[in-house]
Amino acid sequence: MEQEYLPRNVRIDWLRFQVESSSSFQIRVIQQILNLPFEKKQQQMSDIRDTDVLAANKVWHEAYEFQGSLIAVRYAPSGTSELHKYLIDLNGSTLSGIELRTLSTLISWAQYEDSFTANRIDIALDFPIGSPRLSMRSWELFVSDNLLIGYRSFRRISSFGSNRPGTTVNLGSRESDRFVRIYDKNIDGVDFDRLEVEFKRFRASFIMQQIANLSVDELPAYLNGIACSQIKFSRHRSDLEFFRRYSFGSVDVPAPTLHLDIERSLLFLERHCATLAMVEEFMGSERYDKFMSTMLAAGKLRMKPRHRRILDNAKFLGATVLGVFLLLVQTTGAIASPLTCPTPIPVSLQLSQKFPIDIVNPTPAEQAYFDDIGDGCFLINSGLNFDKICLPGMIVNALKPFVIMGLGIKFIFSD
Repeated sequence: MEQEYLPRNVRIDWLRFQVESSSSFQIRVIQQILNLPFEKKQQQMSDIRDTDVLAANKVWHEAYEFQGSLIAVRYAPSGTSELHKYLIDLNGSTLSGIELRTLSTLISWAQYEDSFTANRIDIALDFPIGSPRLSMRSWELFVSDNLLIGYRSFRRISSFGSNRPGTTVNLGSRESDRFVRIYDKNIDGVDFDRLEVEFKRFRASFIMQQIANLSVDELPAYLNGIACSQIKFSRHRSDLEFFRRYSFGSVDVPAPTLHLDIERSLLFLERHCATLAMVEEFMGSERYDKFMSTMLAAGKLRMKPRHRRILDNAKFLGATVLGVFLLLVQTTGAIASPLTCPTPIPVSLQLSQKFPIDIVNPTPAEQAYFDDIGDGCFLINSGLNFDKICLPGMIVNALKPFVIMGLGIKFIFSD
């Protein structure tokens, strides 16, 4: 029997990205594409001159607003080769009046500029209300029983007796690249069950690139598949059967790769740079430096085994290639015999300090030394066969298999 799926309305409910361009007139292009009455926003910061405006935690020279949405520009300094930077931040209220064709045109235009940075895209599916409501299903049990793949945190928010009664379920962390909201939605007096997924950074970039390459007719099915694929269960259970009517046309969005835990910590600090700047301005430089030194000392005492493991992994990956190479050199059978060793290298040449990069381009004195050695060749097991190494430049080719192995270990330790 063919599965009967619920009807749904598909929409983009938030869109934020930044563009760098050599042109200083792209604000006009953006306004022409959107065709909405954006009005210039007046600066509200008394300590900034001219017309600078604070938006999205950055200062822009000009900003234009419509229903809470913003488009802004920060002009490059005159006489420099820097690019002009543009922000496009469109909320759900504004996007409700924009067709998918227009959004596709806007994203496609942005992809062809000098630089494109995707920040956020929200994809929402509105379903006819079920019994029980989608938000009232036992999502907390699905998480605690390890049935819901990819989410470890859960939060339910209920607001009864207010102007907008209803329930909201949050899955995942708001700071992550993917965050799911399931809540009761009323649109023009009609109630819906909404499934909404917020994508940021790498995932947002991937989705926007795909949107730019798809036709307008393909977009609804693509967006539906992306949102549906974010709810997956690890096994079947009777209380999960309800979701079969919601989910179809799954489209996978790849997760970020090669992202070390230590890099996550650095990104965390970058995201809170405004807080650090505020504290420094409040305390003054001298008191702030003393405060940070005290905090650093206290932090070293509070480091747990988890922090030590992260630090050890980061240090290990920094020396992976060299470590793997030395390990293989010392392992029996890694280097084949017989070896023909050249005469000792004169100390004055100090070739050991130049290995393995600078040795590719020897100095005239070093080249003369190599010419005097004669054959000086040896065989090395690259993992595929035995390769003969004679010239300095061939050392790089010999190291390639070990570099690949090192990258393999880095993938293992990445998430």
